[in-house]
Amino acid sequence: MPTQRFVVVPAPLEERVAASVATRVQGAVTEALRIKKEVNATIHRDDFGNRTVDALQHVTRPGGLPFVLFMLLIAVLAVRELLLRIETKRILREHNGGAEAGARAPNDREHAD
Repeated sequence: MPTQRFVVVPAPLEERVAASVATRVQGAVTEALRIKKEVNATIHRDDFGNRTVDALQHVTRPGGLPFVLFMLLIAVLAVRELLLRIETKRILREHNGGAEAGARAPNDREHAD
């Protein structure tokens, strides 16, 4: 009985990579389900609204570190918005300045045939 000349044998490296990927995907799915369960449990708590109001009052009460950090966040966002507007105006001014300089249309007979 004749034997086969070529036999396809999967490389051990491919098997290990496939097993590793499968393990990591399974771990990621398990972690996502755990996080979903915790978020749902937190949202559906009876005192969630009260705790949220208390946390917001604590942050907006002047004099504490949370208030200082909150004001710093607002200041950083305001500065970022201001810099964005300044840069946008500069770009538009440069763009409009180039258009006002007067670009002339190409002449059909500019090149000799």
